[in-house]
Amino acid sequence: MKLSEVKGEAALDLLAEIIEPMTKIMVDPKVKELAKNRNKIGLVKVFIKDHKEQVIEILAILDGISVDECKEKLTVITLTAKILEILNDPELVGFFISQGLMGGQTPSIAPMENTEEKEN
Repeated sequence: MKLSEVKGEAALDLLAEIIEPMTKIMVDPKVKELAKNRNKIGLVKVFIKDHKEQVIEILAILDGISVDECKEKLTVITLTAKILEILNDPELVGFFISQGLMGGQTPSIAPMENTEEKEN
């Protein structure tokens, strides 16, 4: 699935689904460094080697299937095809890389503190 093909509410649903596994990958210092250097091959290697669960979850989400079904279908050939599909989708590559370029920021789901001066 190409990100550019997903529209409207489906785009929001897709983003909501992939944000958690993506965040788990993107906080990895190795991933941040490779993304900063735009090293696609290095990124793929680290994704597959160090983040198997998240990669499978993302592939399942992009294909609209369950994680178990994705695991059953995953072979060297299908994984290679999926990787090539992702690497040839500029929007998807840009999304992955831009997430890695967030610098030293650690994503947080904590609410932002109100910084307005409080009256006594």
